[in-house]
Amino acid sequence: MILKTHFRLTDTRLDDLKHHLFPGDGLEASAIVLASCNKIKDQIIFLVQDILLVPHSECKRKVDYLTWPGKYIEEAIEKGEENNLSIFLMHSHPSGFNQFSTADDESDQRVIPCIFAAYNQLHGSIIVTPDGKLTGRFYDKNLSHQYIDKFLIVGQDIALITPQSSSKVMPFSADMTESLKNFKVGVIGASGTGSIVIENLARLGVGHLVLIDDDVIEYKNLNRILNSTIQDAENQKSKVKVLADVINQYRSDVVLTALDSKIGTQQAILEVATCDVLFSCVDTVSARMYVDLVGEYFLLPVFDIGVTIPTGSKDGKPFITEVCARLDYIQPHRSSLKDRKVYTPDSLRAEYLKETSPDIYEKQLKEGYFKGVHEEAPSVISLNMLAASFCINEFIARTFLFRQENNSNYARTVICLGANETEYLREDNFTSTSRVNVGKGITTPLLGMPNL
Repeated sequence: MILKTHFRLTDTRLDDLKHHLFPGDGLEASAIVLASCNKIKDQIIFLVQDILLVPHSECKRKVDYLTWPGKYIEEAIEKGEENNLSIFLMHSHPSGFNQFSTADDESDQRVIPCIFAAYNQLHGSIIVTPDGKLTGRFYDKNLSHQYIDKFLIVGQDIALITPQSSSKVMPFSADMTESLKNFKVGVIGASGTGSIVIENLARLGVGHLVLIDDDVIEYKNLNRILNSTIQDAENQKSKVKVLADVINQYRSDVVLTALDSKIGTQQAILEVATCDVLFSCVDTVSARMYVDLVGEYFLLPVFDIGVTIPTGSKDGKPFITEVCARLDYIQPHRSSLKDRKVYTPDSLRAEYLKETSPDIYEKQLKEGYFKGVHEEAPSVISLNMLAASFCINEFIARTFLFRQENNSNYARTVICLGANETEYLREDNFTSTSRVNVGKGITTPLLGMPNL
């Protein structure tokens, strides 16, 4: 069986590679990439963990030919074998030729067997052109090769490179719709904001949607979950099943994976790990923690939405102090939701207490959309629509690049309707302190969590 293959790396890794591979003299250059190899269902996902830059001075470099010392292969083998990482030989094609040449084929046939002789893993080669196009292939121990289906570059911008993709796609055009067919997108949470995000992504043309939520439709949900009906509430139908069924009524070209599950399960985690982008539309801090970790371990960009209506009290009566929507864009190698205090050890502990000792937790204040007032069926669809629209447009801005400013200026967006203000925070407004598992992929236990 031919498996689908993905190759992921961060923008900082790619920038380092491009700077080295294209020094400006028009000659080929080389590097070695070390990546974790993750086999999930029918997919193989390579996640870059390290790069070795082969010095120009130690190579014989020409416009269309390159040789370099074997000692760098030995160094890569020593590093790769310790953690069972895949080794990819990478070099530039300054001419822009986006295919492996006969010389490339001959080089692979000489070098790749030497790597397999050291240890058995999937190893391969990649070529890079000046316009940023990547083409790669990997070998098994019998030296049969398979081409990599898509490359995901994660950073301030999001780039999904496939053999069919165009480097310049006009935002909000039919070409954008066609390009989005290459994306597999995971949405965790299918309620207030989640159902709206899902509807947007489906209508925009995303090719594969993964929907994660373990809850069912209730009467109290009908005022804010798109496409939900009285009959759904009567039958307590799964939220993800309701939304998937509706999408199938207007999309015949979409793949839908609907999991009636919490994100904190092995099945859900491994499913969203195969996605290209994640949308976090959840209402618990533990769910945000899991999404945070999935993004870090599997090199995925995350869009996280939160909406709140803080309240105060005067003369024993509650009043609204503000109406807020928050959007955070999270990169696996920069500040996390934890770094940004979206969840904290204290909030995780309080939530755990709620689940394990509800009698104790009930002594604390109930909180939902309204901070300080318990509302079973809040009338918040207009706020959810606003937050979800900002989120989808943020995704488009980072994938199809229509902003006049750098996307690094928009790490967080906070909309305060009461004050009629929108605040934007840059990535450098936050400090990354907890990213120690970038690109590790599948581990034992999964995500480093004992319960998994």
